[in-house]
Amino acid sequence: MAKIIVMFGSNTEAEYTLEKAESKIGRSMDCDIVVDNLGVSRHHCSIVKDGDNWALVDGGSNNGTFINGQKISRHVLKTNDKIVLGKHSLIFDGAGFASTNGKGKKAGASMGGEMTMFVDQAALAKAMSGDGKRMVIALEQGGREVLAQLMREESTIGTSADIPAKGFLVKPIQAKILKTAAGHKIMAMGGWRAVRVNGDKVVRDRDLRAGDVIVIGSAKLTYKTA
Repeated sequence: MAKIIVMFGSNTEAEYTLEKAESKIGRSMDCDIVVDNLGVSRHHCSIVKDGDNWALVDGGSNNGTFINGQKISRHVLKTNDKIVLGKHSLIFDGAGFASTNGKGKKAGASMGGEMTMFVDQAALAKAMSGDGKRMVIALEQGGREVLAQLMREESTIGTSADIPAKGFLVKPIQAKILKTAAGHKIMAMGGWRAVRVNGDKVVRDRDLRAGDVIVIGSAKLTYKTA
């Protein structure tokens, strides 16, 4: 099973489980994955089954389809690939299942019938390229590695947090990962359980570097490039 997460900025708008051999993506209400943005064509692109994989196919869209900053006509998807359509981004998870019963929310009907707004391609490419790095937290769940995207200004770690960490005396929110100008830092939220990075206790906060290993309770988390 695989899923698509539809993002606008750092906010998740919807999740879709890929259950069909072809899922159409676009602004029209008859698409399987609706992207409510005038920069997106009514039938923009599709995700199709490609053997054991999934492939993204551009449908002759006006503004193009981009994967990880590169314009494509067809691309075999890998987990954490970032599909950019106008001002929206779609994250591909090759082993995920949508939390909302396999369905995403539909866009407003008014968008489907409007003309596609053309986007300044140079400005769009610049905005999408960034520094080429997307950081994630890797953890093990059910015998496989799961990647938690760090897309928000603040992500939490704990027993009732964005990123799960179990263990005796671990708090609902034991630590926070905060975006900084240079990347991310981890902040310990106190309590009996220590937050450790590469074996060293985090007293207050600490800047994170790619490859750092965070240990909280029984959870072992790795800060890495996607």
